[in-house]
Amino acid sequence: MEKWQDTPLFQAAEEYRKKGYARFHMPGHKGRALGLCPELDAVFPLDLTEVGGVDSLYHADGPIRELEERLAGLYGSAGSVLSAGGSTLCIQTMLALACRPGDTVIAGRTLHTSAVNAMGLLGLRPVWVWPDGSAGPGMGGRIRPEDVQAALEAHPEAAAVYLTCPDYFGVMSDGAAIAAAAHRHGKPLLVDNAHGAHLKWMGKGLHPMEYGADLCCDSLHKTLPVLTGGAVLHIGNKSLARDAKRRMSFFGSTSPSYPIMLSVDRCLAYLSQDYEDKLRRTVIQCGEVEQAAAQKGYALPRGRRDRTKIVLSTAQSGFSAEEYCEELRRFGVEPEYADGSWAVLMASPENTPEDYRRVLEFIRGLPGPQPFPKQESPCRPDAVMPLRDAMLGDWEDLPAEKAEGRVAAGMVCPCPPGIPVVMPGEQIHKETVKLLKNSGFFTVKVVK
Repeated sequence: MEKWQDTPLFQAAEEYRKKGYARFHMPGHKGRALGLCPELDAVFPLDLTEVGGVDSLYHADGPIRELEERLAGLYGSAGSVLSAGGSTLCIQTMLALACRPGDTVIAGRTLHTSAVNAMGLLGLRPVWVWPDGSAGPGMGGRIRPEDVQAALEAHPEAAAVYLTCPDYFGVMSDGAAIAAAAHRHGKPLLVDNAHGAHLKWMGKGLHPMEYGADLCCDSLHKTLPVLTGGAVLHIGNKSLARDAKRRMSFFGSTSPSYPIMLSVDRCLAYLSQDYEDKLRRTVIQCGEVEQAAAQKGYALPRGRRDRTKIVLSTAQSGFSAEEYCEELRRFGVEPEYADGSWAVLMASPENTPEDYRRVLEFIRGLPGPQPFPKQESPCRPDAVMPLRDAMLGDWEDLPAEKAEGRVAAGMVCPCPPGIPVVMPGEQIHKETVKLLKNSGFFTVKVVK
């Protein structure tokens, strides 16, 4: 891999800073460190707007365009579009590129809230493919290619297939087989790869641009050293590239954050400096932690998954999710997420040996594992109203036990990693009410 020292956007921003212009433009701090927050003093001079020399995100023809070209070369895409609005902005853009109002989209049920919101705002009609439960109890599992194939055969009018891979637990579906199924039917595959920007360096065929996705989003900030909000939309199908910037501008801020974009720019230099070796060591350290849990008799997720996520069983510990988190904090560890079944600890090469030592100490102090409690099977509510109408219409809050027979006005999900219990426009049944309450939701928004 080419090793970069000077990255294009940072170089342009530095050149602008050194000119010492009187800044009669946004932002209001004028590039001066005002002592408001000493820790951020170095950021203010580089917090710019679209002035001469530093380019404009949605009309890039300078250093931002060069940055995007380097990202495309790095990931092997036909084109890459920078986002300072996270993968949410990329997901909105993907759906707007591939679909038109009223279109059907085949979608895995294990998806992020932002995708559901975008589908509603765009007036799309989702047809859900449910996960198979193969990763273990309390997890969604994988989207099976044969189920995607069946959905495509039942809905030949579908405009696209939408997949989340890996999911929040790092569980990975067979993206290549799903891409092949979509392409046999002449449909593009859209992949929410928000948690997988690093997969390019973990083995061949793991990143969506390598297994045939037409569009995918990477939340660089989730797993790489990038400021929160830094993401990229990768385009595998050249026919979708022409309108990508325009579609993204429909949803994105006209004042994208330059510090976020600069952090993406500098990350290119980081990735060119032995990142693969660093990541390999991270996988080994994560494996040692999970192995310690397994040696005590605790269950681990099953099947292919991202090994930089440490996934530990809370259900067998005897602790509630809140108690489990508090116990971790007692050892100086803050987890990414925990529910009644599992805890997720997201690791990267920036975690230190001391970080892992603390987690190992926590695991050694855990009691012997209890049997995994019986899990409720997800119910499959019926859609009785268009997603958009349910989301944007009048609504009221009701106690869950009084919501039977009503139509959900919003998505209800054990946030963020679980299978949504109910989606906007779906009718709430007796089984839905039970699952809502078992998942800790005692009120629900319903259509008036």
